[in-house]
Amino acid sequence: MKLTVEMAIMNMDGEISAVAVGEDSAKFHGMLRLNEEAADIITILGLAKDGTSFDNLVKSLQTKYTESSIEEIKAFTEEFLRKLWDEGLLTA
Repeated sequence: MKLTVEMAIMNMDGEISAVAVGEDSAKFHGMLRLNEEAADIITILGLAKDGTSFDNLVKSLQTKYTESSIEEIKAFTEEFLRKLWDEGLLTA
């Protein structure tokens, strides 16, 4: 899976958001308000230009969120990916 648009993460006054950048800003005009975990998912997907698997995404998150169980990480990741998919921001 991979992002359908290139996104930039911004942190303004403690509020994290993502916006489409460059030519992709014509495809997605909105802004996503994110928590830290969602921002990490966007960052990982953005770095994986050729895409990544769900399992590799979860493994990457596990290295940072060691206090969370694998089930918690998977559940959050699935929920957030579903939102990205519904917005047309994620492709298989």
